[in-house]
Amino acid sequence: MPNKYLNICAIGLGITTAFIGGTLIFKGTSEASVKSFLAGSCLILGGTGIASASLYQVKVESDIEKILSERRKAMPKACRGCRNFHGIKYQGVMLVCAIHPHGVESDTCLDFEKFS
Repeated sequence: MPNKYLNICAIGLGITTAFIGGTLIFKGTSEASVKSFLAGSCLILGGTGIASASLYQVKVESDIEKILSERRKAMPKACRGCRNFHGIKYQGVMLVCAIHPHGVESDTCLDFEKFS
């Protein structure tokens, strides 16, 4: 989760950098300064790159967290933390584990082995 906040800060930094670069370009064209124009162009490109890369990372992390959350909800209570849990669908049929392919009916499993 802290990584998400760092990426959000990087997005803000990238946007700010691009804004400063735009200001430098505007100043450079009005004063005919090549140095200001080049510095502004570099800042815009760099800031845009930082912002877009960080935004993409936040999106990917959000998608991964959503998938993991859905998978945790689909896991039977008796299987949580068991090393035998498989939990992948094959042609629409969930294989819970090799010992109990369709899962157990109760909240406990006699074949439970803690995953370490």
